[in-house]
Amino acid sequence: MKNHSEKLAIIGGGTIGMSIAIPLSQNGYSVTVTRRNTDKIRELKDYGIEISNDNSKAVEKSDIIIFALKPYDIIPEMEKLKKLLEGKIVISMAAAISLSQMNEILKKSYLVRAMTNIAAKVSSGFTPFSVLVKDEKIIKKVESVLKSFGETQLVEERYMDALTALSGSGPAYILTIIEAMMYGGLKVGLPRDLALKASYQTVLGSAKLLAESTEHPSVIKEKVITPGGVTIEGIFELEDLRLRTAIMRAIESSTKKSNEISRAIEEKIRKK
Repeated sequence: MKNHSEKLAIIGGGTIGMSIAIPLSQNGYSVTVTRRNTDKIRELKDYGIEISNDNSKAVEKSDIIIFALKPYDIIPEMEKLKKLLEGKIVISMAAAISLSQMNEILKKSYLVRAMTNIAAKVSSGFTPFSVLVKDEKIIKKVESVLKSFGETQLVEERYMDALTALSGSGPAYILTIIEAMMYGGLKVGLPRDLALKASYQTVLGSAKLLAESTEHPSVIKEKVITPGGVTIEGIFELEDLRLRTAIMRAIESSTKKSNEISRAIEEKIRKK
């Protein structure tokens, strides 16, 4: 494990903050996580992570600051800390907060907009990110941080709301599908533990197969379907119930919600 010279502060020890803190520490970063009630993140100390309820002190001693707060809380907190954030790399993990909105406050910080998901906890997240200024040296540092908890990719900011809906919210969709598969197993008589394991391992294996292939998902899917066989019966039901349409609509609705939140925050900033 490489020990990194940069010190990290994660402002907000909620679900995402805690999910990224552990792999970051395991990857050799010195990490401080803040939360008002530190009792709720006390377990992080077992991983050598410092915990604090003082955002200012955590920012002051850190080189890279990751904001893992809710969207409406990010801008007010950045306002409070803007002097301490000058000259530092600031990464926002909040949905809907644009680089331009952050730049209104933090004109002297290097700004990054990113979005991960809870799979970051097991170093299997996907974290797209955008930057306001393309500085290759700093981008490499950011990539190193984000790769600690999974795959990452630099993208144009115009894709971030859609990626928030697809990737950030994605585990909720996949877990709903896994739960439905498990219930299907229960309905046909499988024991609960066996139905659950068969469901998540099938999803895990399918994703790995796709990730390691150059083929389109539909091509791989066709290899499972035989004429008059078992699988086509299930596919017929999925198509009849419009499963694909439902998932597409879920992603579309989540993207719209992200856009709405961004507009609401923009209005709030303008009124100040």
